[in-house]
Amino acid sequence: MLDGIEGTITDLRWLVISGLACDFFGAVIIAYDLIISKEKAIELGISRYSSESGKENLQLPQVKDRVKQSRNTKIGFFLLAIGFLLQLIGNWLR
Repeated sequence: MLDGIEGTITDLRWLVISGLACDFFGAVIIAYDLIISKEKAIELGISRYSSESGKENLQLPQVKDRVKQSRNTKIGFFLLAIGFLLQLIGNWLR
């Protein structure tokens, strides 16, 4: 009977480890777009032409960068949420 309990605890540890991995990768994805070089900051900060058309404005470097940051932040947040949930389940079921 103890073998079954120890096996279950080992299985639950994988939930905690998976949760930590998701948290780590989620944080890396979020931080990746927040850390930029000075050259990239200059490129994004230079004033450029803008248009009345939303499609044309989506091609501007600043707008493209913000859209990419937003997408990666959503992915990172999702991984963090899944990671915390896996850790919670893994610790709660012990």
